[in-house]
Formats: sequence, structure tokens, C-alpha cells
Amino acid sequence: MTTSGYAVTVMHNLLEFQKAGYLCDTVIVADDGHLKAHSAVLAAASSPLKTALKVDGSPLEHTVLMSGVRLHVVNIVLHFIYTGDIVIPNDCVASDEVTEIFAVLHELGLELPSADRRYLLRL
Repeated sequence: MTTSGYAVTVMHNLLEFQKAGYLCDTVIVADDGHLKAHSAVLAAASSPLKTALKVDGSPLEHTVLMSGVRLHVVNIVLHFIYTGDIVIPNDCVASDEVTEIFAVLHELGLELPSADRRYLLRL
């Protein structure tokens, strides 16, 4: 396995852990629900999230409030954080949610996908 293959495997496993809530120590609260994630992955991907997680005094579980953001947008952003891929459901393409997704990525200081990134539409 190459070094990059190893990294992809580890991130894939972390994404599966995140989906199952396994070893997650952070709750991200959106307007209409919440998701669990790994604080180390969030902090490594985003300076604003790293700062937010440092401020939170709880050593066991952190909470990140994302006011004005819907849960499915948070889910798309988390998928990007864990994989580097933007996966946009087809029903979001027809709405203004694509703009919202990229606005949240920008707010979090995340690298906006370049030409070498994959954009996947989920039909």
C-alpha cells in the first residue's frame, strides 16, 4: 500500500466511524438536528473549528453550534472534511443549497475544491 493509499484508507475508516458515531467526541448542532464527528479531524481540516474546539472546556465531548445551517448541509461539509470530495444530492443542485454549502466551507476556512477535486452528484 502506498503512503497516499494508506491515508485514503485511514480517512475512509474515520468516515465510517463518523457515520456510526464510533469514537466521536464532538457534536455539531445544526438548525434542524445534530451530527457527531471527531474533533481531531475537524481541527486538522479547519482553523476556525480548531479555535472553536480549543475554547470549549469539556475534555470529553465538544459542541459546535452552526446556526443558520441545515443538517444535510453539515453532512455534506463533513463528508468533504473526511474525504476531500463534494457529494451534492441532485435535489440540492436545483436549489440555492450549493451556494450555502460553499459558503459554509468558506466560513470554516476550508480549501475550496480545485480542478483536481471530484464533484459527485448523487441522483
